[in-house]
Amino acid sequence: MNVLLMNMTLKKYGATQEILQTLQDAAPEGAQVEMVCLGDWDIHYCKGCKACYTTGQCFWQDGMIPLINRLQKADVVVMAIPSYWADVPGICKSFIDRCTPYGNTNPDSNRPRLGEGKRCYGIALRTGTRPMECEHILASIEHWCGHMGVEYAEGVYFCQIEDKSDIEPHKALLREKARAWFRE
Repeated sequence: MNVLLMNMTLKKYGATQEILQTLQDAAPEGAQVEMVCLGDWDIHYCKGCKACYTTGQCFWQDGMIPLINRLQKADVVVMAIPSYWADVPGICKSFIDRCTPYGNTNPDSNRPRLGEGKRCYGIALRTGTRPMECEHILASIEHWCGHMGVEYAEGVYFCQIEDKSDIEPHKALLREKARAWFRE
């Protein structure tokens, strides 16, 4: 079982990273778990040129190439995304846009795909009390999954998360999710 934990922000020292670290620590024996933070990768903005519609690849040669390789190898993907102004962080949106060559928005049998049989789980978090922003983020993950041919299996969210210490009360749930999500 290959698991890819994705911190969909620029920083890897906050609450989002703490959530993923808890999942990684609780992974069953034998699971191959890799954690990535989008902030560690050079991801250019999509220019909207649509060249990928015919070539099957983006003209940018940047950090998306190794990230897509990791996605292709993963059996399970977990995307953890905090709310930035009621939506996904900018780098997360850039990542989603740059997945266009691998999606089904312009089907072509010659285009690369992520592969069949992958499951994706979403985690959303925010500082406020209303869950609506988190629900929107989980819907964005589900939408990405639909275009990528990946099964959206489940999502969870946490409100009133100011920093990584606020994750402590949720760690038991996260450990339970790791055991359920990272099964064969």
